[in-house]
Amino acid sequence: MENSRSVAILAGLFIPDSHRMTYSGADRYLVNLYQLLEELGYKPCVWQAGEYDHDFAGMKIRALPCGDGGPDGIIELNLNFFERTTDYSKAIYYAPQLAFPRVKRHSIVISHGVFWDYPGHPLSMMSLLQKEEWLRRLRYAFTAPDLLVSVDTNTLNWIRATWPGYENKQIYVPNFVDTEQFHPVRKDESKVTILYPRRLTWIRGIDDVKVVAERIIRRHDFVEFHFVGRGHDDSTGEAMRQWANANPRCKYYWVPFDEMPRVYQQADIVLIPTQAAEGTSLSCLEAMACGKAVICSWVGGLTDLVTHGQDGILCPMTPDALEAAIEELILHPEQRQLLGTSARRTAESFSLFRWKTNWTQALKRIWGGKPHEAY
Repeated sequence: MENSRSVAILAGLFIPDSHRMTYSGADRYLVNLYQLLEELGYKPCVWQAGEYDHDFAGMKIRALPCGDGGPDGIIELNLNFFERTTDYSKAIYYAPQLAFPRVKRHSIVISHGVFWDYPGHPLSMMSLLQKEEWLRRLRYAFTAPDLLVSVDTNTLNWIRATWPGYENKQIYVPNFVDTEQFHPVRKDESKVTILYPRRLTWIRGIDDVKVVAERIIRRHDFVEFHFVGRGHDDSTGEAMRQWANANPRCKYYWVPFDEMPRVYQQADIVLIPTQAAEGTSLSCLEAMACGKAVICSWVGGLTDLVTHGQDGILCPMTPDALEAAIEELILHPEQRQLLGTSARRTAESFSLFRWKTNWTQALKRIWGGKPHEAY
């Protein structure tokens, strides 16, 4: 028998069986969403690909068998989820690719941004017939659930231009930042610290930043680069550590999430040099909430957060363009200060409280009833 308060969340992979997490923005988003559902009186459970059940941060995580990570494996995961959660009355698909070929009743799909906008994505190497099938599946995933929650307007604009007529099943709920946890503090002004607070992947811009860092540290002995994040495996982190050790004033380390406010607060310039597959970046919002000058690419949902020249810098994400933007802010501390002050004001519009309010309204719209009026 269905439990009217039960919510099954299909998340692909959240907690690896090895327990080695990158704890990316998507991971943190899921933790906050799970907590919100509990605050509203629902009973959530996360289902993921894997062999073992887990409990993490008070969250129930249940394993589902699936094949490889390719399309057939995702289909198997989707079907196993559909069959194993018959006693759940509501469902959330944590990414569009998980919502095919079947979706449950009273379901919501979340888009964390366009994820196929780079040359290495399989879509770019498919035949015409394969592309048509891929797009057919994507259309089903975006439109078959009762509601699409998109973290950025870039995705919604793409859907509207590609498949018009589904606007009534879509809602924009941008990402969030806890503005009490992330806030400005006074810092030492004797040096300029440039922070890259992201995963160590080319799609997040790590390769270009390393090139630029090598150039800039040769010109300015008062500049430091801090790289704070994890790769997909330990070898990536070790390679990054060796690179940092070989370059003066370049530091690589990883800290738990609750120590990240201090990391942002000690920076002067924060880089969000995304190449592709970006929504409304939590890292960008956290930096802005700490009153930092941010330099971003104009990819995905970053243009929902940053207005060029007002609360940050938007530039093409090439080494030369990134270097020029950094050099400009290194040489003009007053500009850094103005951008950071405006960035803090912008971040307040993306508060955690507002995100919870928007999600609560979305849930009431689709699931009805009267969840606890927490927001």
